[in-house]
Amino acid sequence: MKRQRASQSAISPAEGDHVREVAEFYQNAILSGELTPGERLPAERAISARLKVSRSVVREALSRLASLGLVTIRRGSGARVQAPSGQPVKVGMEQLLTRPDFKLQYLAELRLPLETSLAALAARRRQPEHLERLEETQRVLGDLRQSLETRIAADLTFHATLAEASGNPLFPLVLEPFHQLLIATRLKTMGRFGSSFAYEHHGQILAAVRRQDPEQAAHWMRVHLEASVQQLEAEGKAPQMD
Repeated sequence: MKRQRASQSAISPAEGDHVREVAEFYQNAILSGELTPGERLPAERAISARLKVSRSVVREALSRLASLGLVTIRRGSGARVQAPSGQPVKVGMEQLLTRPDFKLQYLAELRLPLETSLAALAARRRQPEHLERLEETQRVLGDLRQSLETRIAADLTFHATLAEASGNPLFPLVLEPFHQLLIATRLKTMGRFGSSFAYEHHGQILAAVRRQDPEQAAHWMRVHLEASVQQLEAEGKAPQMD
């Protein structure tokens, strides 16, 4: 950590422009597909010589790429291109959640237009393997012998599988951070109200997806998410126990 701070403090305002240029150079190469997931970037020394910048500039540029989720950096193996993920969105959401005026209901409300659309798409495009995974989550969610954490994981998997079944690769990337952050809301709502409402709604959504009925899939997803928002609002008004 001390070494990293020392490296950052060595970056002058003029070098800051070089950091941006190096980061953009490799960002463009990654996003264009010139560099593919798993491919290793050149060593710091090689990048420094090729782009005619200092190694401290290279280190800072690679750190910036890592913060964007474009590369992973490991001591001894250098930097490798990382497959696209929702990590930058997740980090931004986590920062928002630390604000005292931010409410978990905001995330639930944001899911409403997104997940109703993906439920309709999933009904049109789902494959047999998606149905199998959705049915398995229902078995777990409906089993009251399972722990609350296990049932919450099944709930998350249900929504993540629908996002995958939509056939649009952007849905899993955008929604994955929301699902992980909404674990807190599930702990509150399922802890107080139980998992039966989720089980029933998921069952209706699954039935519509199984018969490839996009309108009903979207309808029941809307019912499900609106109920979640209502439960969060009710939880927020409940007396807090010390």
